[in-house]
Formats: sequence, C-alpha cells, structure tokens
Amino acid sequence: MTQVRPPSVRAGSRRLGVILGAAGVFGASSAVAARGVPGSEVRAFRALNELPAWVTPVLWPPMQLGSLWGPVAAGVLTWRRSHAWRPTAGVVIGGVAAWQLAKVVKSFVQRGRPADELDHIAWRPGTPREGLGFVSGHTTVAFAMVTALWPYAGRVQRLGLLAVAAVVAGSRIQVGAHLPVDTVGGAALGVLVGETWTLLAGTGPADATTGSGPTQAPPAGGSEQ
Repeated sequence: MTQVRPPSVRAGSRRLGVILGAAGVFGASSAVAARGVPGSEVRAFRALNELPAWVTPVLWPPMQLGSLWGPVAAGVLTWRRSHAWRPTAGVVIGGVAAWQLAKVVKSFVQRGRPADELDHIAWRPGTPREGLGFVSGHTTVAFAMVTALWPYAGRVQRLGLLAVAAVVAGSRIQVGAHLPVDTVGGAALGVLVGETWTLLAGTGPADATTGSGPTQAPPAGGSEQ
C-alpha cells in the first residue's frame, strides 16, 4: 500500500523545490549580469522600453508597490482584509528586507543601469540617472510580498498577485530603470525572501489555503495565531 504523506510534508517538499529553483535562477541571472548584456536581453529591453510614451503614466501607479513604501501600504490593506499577523508582517517585514537585500546584491554585482550599459535608451519621466541595475529593488519587493501572501491566497487571488508583480517588473524595464535580467534576478531574490519568512513564521491552520480558498478553522483547540 502506498503511504500518503501528510499535508505538512507535501507543503515542505514544495517549498524546498521553490527555494532551490529560485536560488538556481538567482545564481544564473547573477552570472549573466556580471558578464555584460547579451543580444537577446537587449532586444527584450527595447521591446518594452520603446513602448508608446502613454504607457508610462499607466504603469507608474502599480510600479510604486515595489518602492520602499509599497510594503507599508500593502501591509495596511492585508491587515484590513485578513486581521492575521502572519501575512501582514510577512508583507511589511519581507518587503522592507527585500529592498535592503537588493542594495547589498547591487553592491556586489556592480551592473550599471540600462543607460550605462547600452548606447541609447528611451528616456521616460522618472528614468533614474544614477545607481546600479542588478537586481531590481522594486521587483524584489513585489515578489517578496507575493510570496509572503501566497499561502493565504486562493487560485484566482494568486493569479492576480502574480500579474501585479509582473507589471511592477515590466514597468521598471519600460521606464528604463532596469534590464530584463535585473528583474529576473529580483523576482528570484524576492521569492527567496518570502519563502524565508514563511519558514520562520510558519502558517497557522486557519491562515493557509488549499489553493482554491481559505481553509476552515479547526472546530476546537485551533488558533489562527
């Protein structure tokens, strides 16, 4: 008879797979970033950076979710919606930690911004003229928050979270702040930060979802906290 693994064991195995996968992507993107800008990355950058100018103000508001203030705003919304400390703290602490960790990575990799690495770019309002490129701090923050919220979201909510994080990453390319590999590395780093939070804080029995919606709280003796 095949032994069925407990849900906690299956969840732990999935989490380990995600961490290993994110670490691999981060390592590979770091290696690419340290060696220059390949032609395929240049083409991908230009495809987004040279979109019509009217796209910039459309992408600007969601892009701010990846700023240092993004975790604070997301934390307030998370608390008002869930009144649960784990996802709320995960969004705030994970997001701020992701922002700071991205700065550390930038100092090691030392990759310039698109304007430093390429002959020309389409300049947009808010295009940064200083700083380093790898990794994208906005993308790191966005994916850290998404990963911290992942255990508490249903399928539709997860699709929405991924869409928002992808918009943040794409907007950083469109505005000329980052090259595509910068955002790939940032996404992987953000996932690592979010998964680290979940490992440290855990998920309460009434917090986590089955993938389609929130689970029911235990009838007795269970606690969300």
